[in-house]
Amino acid sequence: MTTKAKSICVVENTSVAGTRFVPDMADIAKTYRTGERFSLVRDAQNPHDAWAIEVHDGAGRRVGYVSCECNEFVARLIDGGKSVEGRLESMEQIGTWTRLLMGVHLND
Repeated sequence: MTTKAKSICVVENTSVAGTRFVPDMADIAKTYRTGERFSLVRDAQNPHDAWAIEVHDGAGRRVGYVSCECNEFVARLIDGGKSVEGRLESMEQIGTWTRLLMGVHLND
């Protein structure tokens, strides 16, 4: 018997941090749609944050980091071998800042 893979949202509406530092982020974000999937890549050697997790889009671009509000929890999932991904919930252009809100999904 084959069981269908399950995915549950373990973090909702968290901001992608650091989008201000991505060149042409506003133009890149115009290609995104709600539900866009992001790869979450552990950056344990980051000198500023031991729990850092990069957020990469489908083209492999780093578009920011998982917010420090929840990155320790997500880092522990990744470090424990769990499959997680980000999914775009909404986005907004506020002046020069591209605000991306995503959910973090645990895949089983």
